[in-house]
Amino acid sequence: MRIIHKFFLVVIVLILSFSASLPTLAATISQGVYHQAVSTTTSGYPQKINTLSVNMNQPFTTIDVGTSNPLTTLRSVSSLSQLDTRAENHVVGAVNASFFDYDSRTPNYFLAEGDQILNLGRVSTNYNDFMYTPAAFGVTPDNKGKIAPYDLSLTIEHNGIVSDLTSYNRERNPDESILFTKSWSYSTTRTNATGLEVVVVTNGPVDSGRSLGQPVEGKVTSIRAYGDPNPATIPTYGYVISAVGKAEVDKIRDLKVNDAITLTMDVDAAWDNSKFMLASGPLLVQDGKVNISMDLRSPRATERTAHTAVATDATGSRVFFVTVDGRQSGYSQGMTLPEFANYLVSLGVVQAINLDGGGSTTMVTRKYGDVYPSLVNRPSDGRERSVSAILEAISTAPYGTPTHFNSEQTEAGILAVGATVGFRLNYVLDQYYNALPVDPAKLKLVSVSNGIAEIEGNVVRGVKAGTGTVQATYDGAPVSFPLTVTDQIDQLIASPTSIRTGTGETASVKVKGISKNQQVIFNPQAVNWTVSGGVGSLNGTTFTAGNVEGKGAIVGSFGTTKVSIPVTVSNQAVDVSSFESTTSLSTEAIRGTATLKQESTLQAQNGAKSVKLSYDFTGSDGTSAAYLKWNTPYLLEASPKKLGMWVYGDGSSRWLRGSLLDVNGKEIVIDFTDDEGLNWSGWKYVEAEIPTSAQAPLKVQRIYLAELASNQKTKGEVWFDGLQAIYSISTPQPDAFSADSAARFVAKDKEFTITFNQEMNTSFQTSKFVYVEDQKGNRQAVTVSKGTTSNKLVVKAPTGGYASGKNYRLVVTHLVKNNRGTRMVKDSITQFNVK
Repeated sequence: MRIIHKFFLVVIVLILSFSASLPTLAATISQGVYHQAVSTTTSGYPQKINTLSVNMNQPFTTIDVGTSNPLTTLRSVSSLSQLDTRAENHVVGAVNASFFDYDSRTPNYFLAEGDQILNLGRVSTNYNDFMYTPAAFGVTPDNKGKIAPYDLSLTIEHNGIVSDLTSYNRERNPDESILFTKSWSYSTTRTNATGLEVVVVTNGPVDSGRSLGQPVEGKVTSIRAYGDPNPATIPTYGYVISAVGKAEVDKIRDLKVNDAITLTMDVDAAWDNSKFMLASGPLLVQDGKVNISMDLRSPRATERTAHTAVATDATGSRVFFVTVDGRQSGYSQGMTLPEFANYLVSLGVVQAINLDGGGSTTMVTRKYGDVYPSLVNRPSDGRERSVSAILEAISTAPYGTPTHFNSEQTEAGILAVGATVGFRLNYVLDQYYNALPVDPAKLKLVSVSNGIAEIEGNVVRGVKAGTGTVQATYDGAPVSFPLTVTDQIDQLIASPTSIRTGTGETASVKVKGISKNQQVIFNPQAVNWTVSGGVGSLNGTTFTAGNVEGKGAIVGSFGTTKVSIPVTVSNQAVDVSSFESTTSLSTEAIRGTATLKQESTLQAQNGAKSVKLSYDFTGSDGTSAAYLKWNTPYLLEASPKKLGMWVYGDGSSRWLRGSLLDVNGKEIVIDFTDDEGLNWSGWKYVEAEIPTSAQAPLKVQRIYLAELASNQKTKGEVWFDGLQAIYSISTPQPDAFSADSAARFVAKDKEFTITFNQEMNTSFQTSKFVYVEDQKGNRQAVTVSKGTTSNKLVVKAPTGGYASGKNYRLVVTHLVKNNRGTRMVKDSITQFNVK
């Protein structure tokens, strides 16, 4: 006789505080499937909860399990939902389900579809584990949800003897016989020397691909006798029977090597003919009350985290998928298992079982107009985690006739008299909420009420001020569009609000009208434009700057309403920051530290000072970043094409980037270098292009260093100076230095010998730390080598020599160190002219 664990559950009645729930989203997903998102608080913590309610009594509505093929392939809930979506099998919602093993990539617990075992899994040994009480969710033959404990019988037969084993894939206790398969977490049984173990090989996997109730034939290949300290190894195809205690050992005592044996696995009759069974745990709600089938003192029960559960009403006609997000301070902190169980009871459920949670907690639903479901909750990992099995709410309805429409004007706003506007359908749904293809040719305009507009083909033209409705049909079904017509414009709004550009360059001008705080659809060609100040000309909506720098304006008028756009024509850059102060600046860091300091010793490029950003990425994994941040983002004039600045590098090959905010607060990331591109030492001028799609006005938010490679995590420092905005393709690059009239003249093949007052570290005597550049900052291909002594180095001219008549400077960066590891205080700079 099989031994079944019996234990007493201590039911703790918890009084939990739930604030009034505030539905933030409620929608019919398909016939019989409904989604609701709720914001609430539990024990003072914010919670975001999503519930998918499935009415199994509705036609074309059911639930199924979704897995990959092979089962060892992990996929996101969204991906698995897409795989199972097809005609008359529309996955309209889903949640993550099975706990799974990261190493084997299979579900931890029992999973069956029909009478086929997809995964045997394992059960828990201890009362503080999820599966101490084997339980499952499934769908019965009459399409009802079922949550209940289950009993998996394991029967062996050999030499005419039929016996039942105690359990499977868990630790063996006294007086038990345990079946060990590859679903066990280890390669051996991990038992002690007591007892008897029989190794059986079969013609294929035991854990999957077998039918419930069908014997699995095998042959004994080895026996681990009593007293042998080495536990039996579990075969890839086969199993081990491990028994201890006379009654249990007697079940396998007579087996010998090469003996035939059969194993039959089956579930109790209550689960007969189930559509599927998915084991999980613990049970959370039983008979309408909180009744958790595990030790409530377990950290797994008390941890505040994200959770997923499936629940049913008393008849199984209603099934609920429920998720609560977690580990996101200020958004959703998550619940303990008792809190989650209490929330489920508040929904009126009668049975509920816990599913995989934490970073796996995911819910997807089908949005109107979409074919596939998409994410509706916020996973704590910041993205969907790949999982092994999901539960799917399915509509088996066929495609029907157009019934539900989402429609709008082709252009938002109210219509001006004399102007035209069309209409479109964003999506069309049938009576089962399936998305149908949208065919614009099937949309026919029929009439306009109140005489406010006339139909002209597929558009309407405003006739008189007022409100009304445009009646239309789509494939014979009625569709209507509200319409407002106006005969006045109160305000003109121009875009951009200001223009700054270079001589001979162009900029686009757009204008929209406002009436009673609403945008007006009107003909922009009716606006009369003039350009003042002689700064250029306007052809349609294109402004072309003149060939002379200056200031003026573009003025547009529509009746008595006017708008003015200030215009500056200049090829000069605009200073953003000379970094003479750090008052408005601060630092941030990710996976590292960052500090900011005003620099007045090292020679600046603009003015008297620069800023130094020190960073330390050591000891961190993943992408690290050190940010120079404007406490209040800096507002840029008009729409610059680029940002440029001087950067003093430390030679550490970082990624130099920046971030802007557009008019809508959206972050725009720009690149001053490629990844590992900040690879120089000393001052160098760099520029970052701003996407033409960036919507002005723009604000400078941050400049930062990033390091992606874990093996490149070191510390260092860089300096910034002379940040400027560039508006013209003709803006010249700033000079690296001003020519010194007192600089000496040298021959074009001049060889410099630099003498230090102490012995130097020769590893820094390279062209990376000692260089020659021209006035535009172009570094020359000089050769830097050690001199005759350790306190000297030699700088040889490039092949072919320096260019005659040009100014250069020789720079020994302050990064050069002596033999004691001490750096120079500042750069040593020598200007020279070439004869």
